[in-house]
Amino acid sequence: MPCRGKLAAALALVACCASPAHAQAPDDPLFAYQWHLRAIQIPAAWEVSRGAGVTVAVLDTGVAYENRRSYRRAPELAATRLVSGYDFVDGDAHPNDVPPRGGRRSHGTQMASIIAATAGNALGGAGVAPEAAIMPVRVLEPDLSGSARSIARGLRFAADHGADVASLSIAGRSPSRQLKSAVTYATSRGVVVVAATGNDGLDSVSWPAAYPEVIAVGAVARDRTRAPYSNYGAGLDIVAPGGAGVGGDTGYGPPDGVVSQTLKGGPGKFCFCFTASTSAAAAQVSGVAALLVGARPARSSAEIRAALLSSARDLGARGPDREYGAGLVQAAGALADGRPPAAAPAPARPRRPAESSSDGWWPAVAAGAGGLVLLGAGVALRRRRRRAT
Repeated sequence: MPCRGKLAAALALVACCASPAHAQAPDDPLFAYQWHLRAIQIPAAWEVSRGAGVTVAVLDTGVAYENRRSYRRAPELAATRLVSGYDFVDGDAHPNDVPPRGGRRSHGTQMASIIAATAGNALGGAGVAPEAAIMPVRVLEPDLSGSARSIARGLRFAADHGADVASLSIAGRSPSRQLKSAVTYATSRGVVVVAATGNDGLDSVSWPAAYPEVIAVGAVARDRTRAPYSNYGAGLDIVAPGGAGVGGDTGYGPPDGVVSQTLKGGPGKFCFCFTASTSAAAAQVSGVAALLVGARPARSSAEIRAALLSSARDLGARGPDREYGAGLVQAAGALADGRPPAAAPAPARPRRPAESSSDGWWPAVAAGAGGLVLLGAGVALRRRRRRAT
């Protein structure tokens, strides 16, 4: 059940900063606190597209998508269309999200909620593309460990089963031949692949975001400056709201982050929790890509990419730069581009180490003033990561 008491206390910390709701805002009670939706022009974009007919594959820890045994479907996804996915961790057709032990929050359900939570149901908030379908593809363990092999298999599955967009809020330190091949395969089949740059605060984009075919997404705070944890550099394509992760962790995340529903404490226990991370930023860009595909289904993945970058709001130094890439994603601006520019070639990326498959992969979670604001301590996460195969 929703964690209403503590959530109300957390929201009080940001109530003074919440901007007025759009005139056409849905009746979702947390919509007023979803500052990220207004920052990327979602209310205006909904006048053109809500993502109907589009499938977004969420490659993550799974999604709370079905009522089966101890599992429960997330209330915020009750009216969201879900299509069949696969569990590449347990090897079955039930990619349900399993929250980690210790009352911590799950990752995959939160990303799916950011992308396509039901709008206008008088519950929680709204997703970026509320009429898009979610394809749950489980490639990570509850403790966030995973392998390049599983992620690559998940991406190929998504491409073969009708995904239009693949959202990967996952970051690894080293490239992988298997994953590179899967990215090339997916994009060749028209899938828009979006990934987080990582949350180490380094001048280096993590993998798979560093592959030229992937839209690499960093995070900005509410004041539109680069979030201190967000990786940046020559491989960064675009940024989206994440929050700075400051103001203390309420137990439900930092209140300056992005709020959405996820599991917390058990397979049938839900909360409206905050996350400040490039994971959240990548999920939003995945949602905007779904809006674009829904509005113009004939667009190629290269044209979707070009529309996103050409319409971004310039931040920082004039023109594309290492801190913000092309700038802040702008959904309405991208949709207003009736004749998309010719597909731009992928930007040159810096030379990276020879590809291998020996490093770990984990969700792009971030650290804040109260410690890691999403799922465990970063140091512990790195100690426990599994070696990719």
